[in-house]
Amino acid sequence: MNDQLQELLKKVYEEGVAKANAEAEKIINSAKEQAEDTVSQAKQKAETILKEAEKKAADLKKNTESDLNMAYNHTLTALKQKITDLILSEALNTKLNAAFNETEFVKKLIFETLTAWKENASSGTIMISEKMKPLLDDFYLKSLKDIFDGKLKVDFSPTMKQGFIIAPEDGTYKIKFESDDFANLFKSYLRPRTKEILFGK
Repeated sequence: MNDQLQELLKKVYEEGVAKANAEAEKIINSAKEQAEDTVSQAKQKAETILKEAEKKAADLKKNTESDLNMAYNHTLTALKQKITDLILSEALNTKLNAAFNETEFVKKLIFETLTAWKENASSGTIMISEKMKPLLDDFYLKSLKDIFDGKLKVDFSPTMKQGFIIAPEDGTYKIKFESDDFANLFKSYLRPRTKEILFGK
């Protein structure tokens, strides 16, 4: 009887151990699968993050290079423009300033301008630099008024450095004839050719 009980206990024990071992193995296998799954997901996520980071880095590099190229081109264009303007200013401003300081040149320019303007206006005003006043005699001023049959008002401005301004009687517009205006006009025509001579096409 004792032997049978021992045998039964041994059998129950062995079955319990076997079941426990099987359950433990099942749990371990399940844990391994979950761990492998988690590692696989982590690898996929890491690869996705890495690809996104590489794409962002490539986009940033491309945009930075594009911005740098644009900045370089703008700077180069501005520099060429500045050099062109300096050369034109040196060439034109000095000559035009000298010309506008020559009384005979200014007198002739005023006379020719008013004669041409007479075709589009029957009366008006001319504003001349105050420093020209002592250089223009009464006969010359009368000859200017005669162009417009006496309908031209001649004024002198202390604020004008040189040159003159014409305007119709109603004041709807003004046309300036100063050395700077001529320089800007000439520059607009000469700038493209000057730039081509200096820097090529």
